[in-house]
Amino acid sequence: MRKALMAKIHIAKKQLNLDDDVYRDVLNHITGQSSCSKMSDNQLKNVLDHFKNKGFKAKPKNGRRMSPNSSEPVKTPQIRKIRAVWITMHLHGIVRDNSEAALDGYVKRMSAQQNNGKGVDAVAWLNGELAHKVLEALKAWHIREALKRLSSIGITHDELGNVLYKQSYNTIIETFAEALSDGKL
Repeated sequence: MRKALMAKIHIAKKQLNLDDDVYRDVLNHITGQSSCSKMSDNQLKNVLDHFKNKGFKAKPKNGRRMSPNSSEPVKTPQIRKIRAVWITMHLHGIVRDNSEAALDGYVKRMSAQQNNGKGVDAVAWLNGELAHKVLEALKAWHIREALKRLSSIGITHDELGNVLYKQSYNTIIETFAEALSDGKL
C-alpha cells in the first residue's frame, strides 16, 4: 500500500506539472517532510488527498474508463438513468466505488437474479426489460438507504411511511440530498 501511495503522489506531481521545488514545498507544508520516503502512511494519504483537491485524477489500473463517454449511444434509455442513480448513490455515500466496473459488477449480480442465473456482464449490454428491472432494484436500494439515514436525524418511521414512502423516488432523494447538503446527515 505504501509503495502504491508513493507512486500515485509521483504521478500526481507529473500530472499537476509541479517542478521539484514546488513539489517539495507542498510536501513540507502538509507533512513537515520533504520526501515521501520519510512520511507515515497517514501523511502520504494527506498529500494524495491534497493533490486530488488540486485536480489530480488517478486512472484505473485496468485501462477501462471510469465511466463511458456520455455522447455514446445506448441500447435503452434506462441505461443512462442507471448510471445517473449509481453516481448519485456514490455522492450520497451509499456506494463506495462509482466506476463503471463497479456498476457492471452490480448489474451482473442483479441481472443474474432476474435472468435465470445468467448475469449480463456490462450495463451497456442490458436489454430494455432487464435494464428496467435493474433500475428499479437500484432505486429501491437508494430509497431504503435514504429513508434509513433520514430516520437517523429524527424523522420517525411513521413520518417516513406516511409522508415520504408514498412519494416518488425523486422527492425522497431530493429530501435526502437537502438534508445531506444542510449538514444534517
